Amino acid sequence: MKFQLRLLVLSLICLLWLKPVFAAEHAVVLLYHHVAEDTPAITSVTPAQFAEHLQYLDENNFHIMALAELTQKLANGQVVPEKSIAITFDDGYRSVLKNAVPLLKQRGWPFAVFVNPHAIDHRFGAYMSWGELRQVKQAGGVILNHTLGHDHLVRRLAGENESVWRQRVKRDIRVAQQRIEVEIGETPLLFAYPYGEFDPTLKALLKEMGYTAFAQQSGVAGFLSDPLAVPRFPVMGTYAGKKAFTQRVNSRPLQVTVLHGDENVLAADERKPVLRLKLGKGDFDAEALNCYLAGKPMHVKWVDRATGIFEVQSEQTLPAGRSKYTCTAQARDNHHYYWYSHLWILPHADGRWPKE
Repeated sequence: MKFQLRLLVLSLICLLWLKPVFAAEHAVVLLYHHVAEDTPAITSVTPAQFAEHLQYLDENNFHIMALAELTQKLANGQVVPEKSIAITFDDGYRSVLKNAVPLLKQRGWPFAVFVNPHAIDHRFGAYMSWGELRQVKQAGGVILNHTLGHDHLVRRLAGENESVWRQRVKRDIRVAQQRIEVEIGETPLLFAYPYGEFDPTLKALLKEMGYTAFAQQSGVAGFLSDPLAVPRFPVMGTYAGKKAFTQRVNSRPLQVTVLHGDENVLAADERKPVLRLKLGKGDFDAEALNCYLAGKPMHVKWVDRATGIFEVQSEQTLPAGRSKYTCTAQARDNHHYYWYSHLWILPHADGRWPKE
């Protein structure tokens, strides 16, 4: 009897110590490239910054999930633990193995690395080898498809019609998947767009092939997210600091319906595109909505306040390449931001594409 009483008291004490796990309809996916001090700052975090990020997630009780599990649950409308995070790396740089993998392995956290087999097979210096990627897998990472050679998939080659483009891109993705599975083993059909570039036609092709696809525009993944353009927060350069990182991992999805702007690859003369959105529900005041282009405020034009329809349009001509309209709204509790970012892709005024 005394033993049972002691067990009951101990159980009650443990319950008091345990923190409740709340459910959520969203999660943040983080995107890293280089983790080094001697690589381009615009696509890098330092090893010290990366360690600080993981320490913050650890100390603040974030739940680190495998990317495949997280996206599958959200796509099926299943809740995930509050403060869920998935960690991803694009391109498979060797600095990730040296400076990031040991810290993730130490915590037993899952992560994903999207790779281009062409760079690996040709032994480009900055990239991991297949043997090193097998070490990544043993440390808890999953190796995923980032195309064969990291090409701009939305661009058609000279004289290329729609049918030929489809065959070329489909083969590129299929061969990349095959190379990964030959070297690493079976892997989920998860795909990251090179440069974060996509359009409706490319998304439809990925859907046909059975993939969930990840973009590079900022935002939070949720029940209503497009599974062919799952947002990820790029963590690099000026966005790698503690303030920016903390703000992003604590964000919520700004639920919107795109009424105009889905055709996001623009004609050469369409340099001030209009984005029309309809706001969904959220614990924020619509008056707190702000939109930005390259960090500068944009004018929000309310088309119909009653139904939450608004437009934003750049006052300046957009440059060739990629641009994003980003809209945020501070939550009523003042602790979180609701976040949505929309991608535009433009050629030069003469129709040529910028070189990268």
